[in-house]
Amino acid sequence: MKWLAAAALMLAPVMASAQTGSCPELKNPELKWSQRQGANYTICYLELPSSLGSGSGFGVYLGNRTFKPNKKARAEKGTVGSQQVQWFKKQTVNNARPYSREALVNLPGDKPKSKVRIYTWIDAATAEQLDEAFGLARQVAVQ
Repeated sequence: MKWLAAAALMLAPVMASAQTGSCPELKNPELKWSQRQGANYTICYLELPSSLGSGSGFGVYLGNRTFKPNKKARAEKGTVGSQQVQWFKKQTVNNARPYSREALVNLPGDKPKSKVRIYTWIDAATAEQLDEAFGLARQVAVQ
């Protein structure tokens, strides 16, 4: 539980309710997360409204696992909530979703030795799905 308290302090601008282990609030009240809670992590996933059931959407991982995107796979700059991120191309099985992206969220004041990680990803098969998912990433409420 200590990591959740630390996360709450570090993630205040991005994660609205990190101290309770719940998913961040979204600016659009019609959008709803699918949430999975583990012993030391929370995974939140939001399917694309235009592609329900397709496995395309935007996800957030908050926990201890380390993720290292392939630095050679830089794609574009963007935002998650109000935090600037660098999106990287994400590998998918059989390249089924070639427009998928992943990013690590580095927050102001985040210490390099922190064990809490924020990993975000987009599952997208088309450029249109990617644009819609970028829009969802910007929907994360900021406090």
